[in-house]
Amino acid sequence: MKNITALIEGILFAAVEPVSSEQLSAFFGIEEDEVLTELIALQKTYEKEHHGVRLIRHDKDFRFSTKPEYGEDVALFLAKKRPQLSNAALEVLSIAAYNQPVTKPYISQIRGVASSEIVEALEEKGLLQEDGRLDLPGRPMSYVTTDKF
Repeated sequence: MKNITALIEGILFAAVEPVSSEQLSAFFGIEEDEVLTELIALQKTYEKEHHGVRLIRHDKDFRFSTKPEYGEDVALFLAKKRPQLSNAALEVLSIAAYNQPVTKPYISQIRGVASSEIVEALEEKGLLQEDGRLDLPGRPMSYVTTDKF
């Protein structure tokens, strides 16, 4: 038998919305009182000082939340965004994704401007990768999107 407390913890961690004790009871096929006992025990565990999260209860719904004393730091961390791609880079990626495999001259032709530098930058970021040479005059390199894309 799997550890019900650990499963409840995993479900609450992964759930986007609060989870009710009724939902957990139905899922596990056990009495709601038994689920509530497990939830309260989890709640007490996360009240300890060395945890950065807490288990919040509202009526029969439960969810994880950052402890208030760590809220500002967590918000600051989440506010730092990764650098976004330029409109030109997004344009090149969309052309590559829709028409792959593509060549630099083809991308430049569609866009109407030279795109070699953008293709190379996207390749450095791991969003495009070489896919071999095409059997065309000049044997141009073809590019495809990566799994990271």
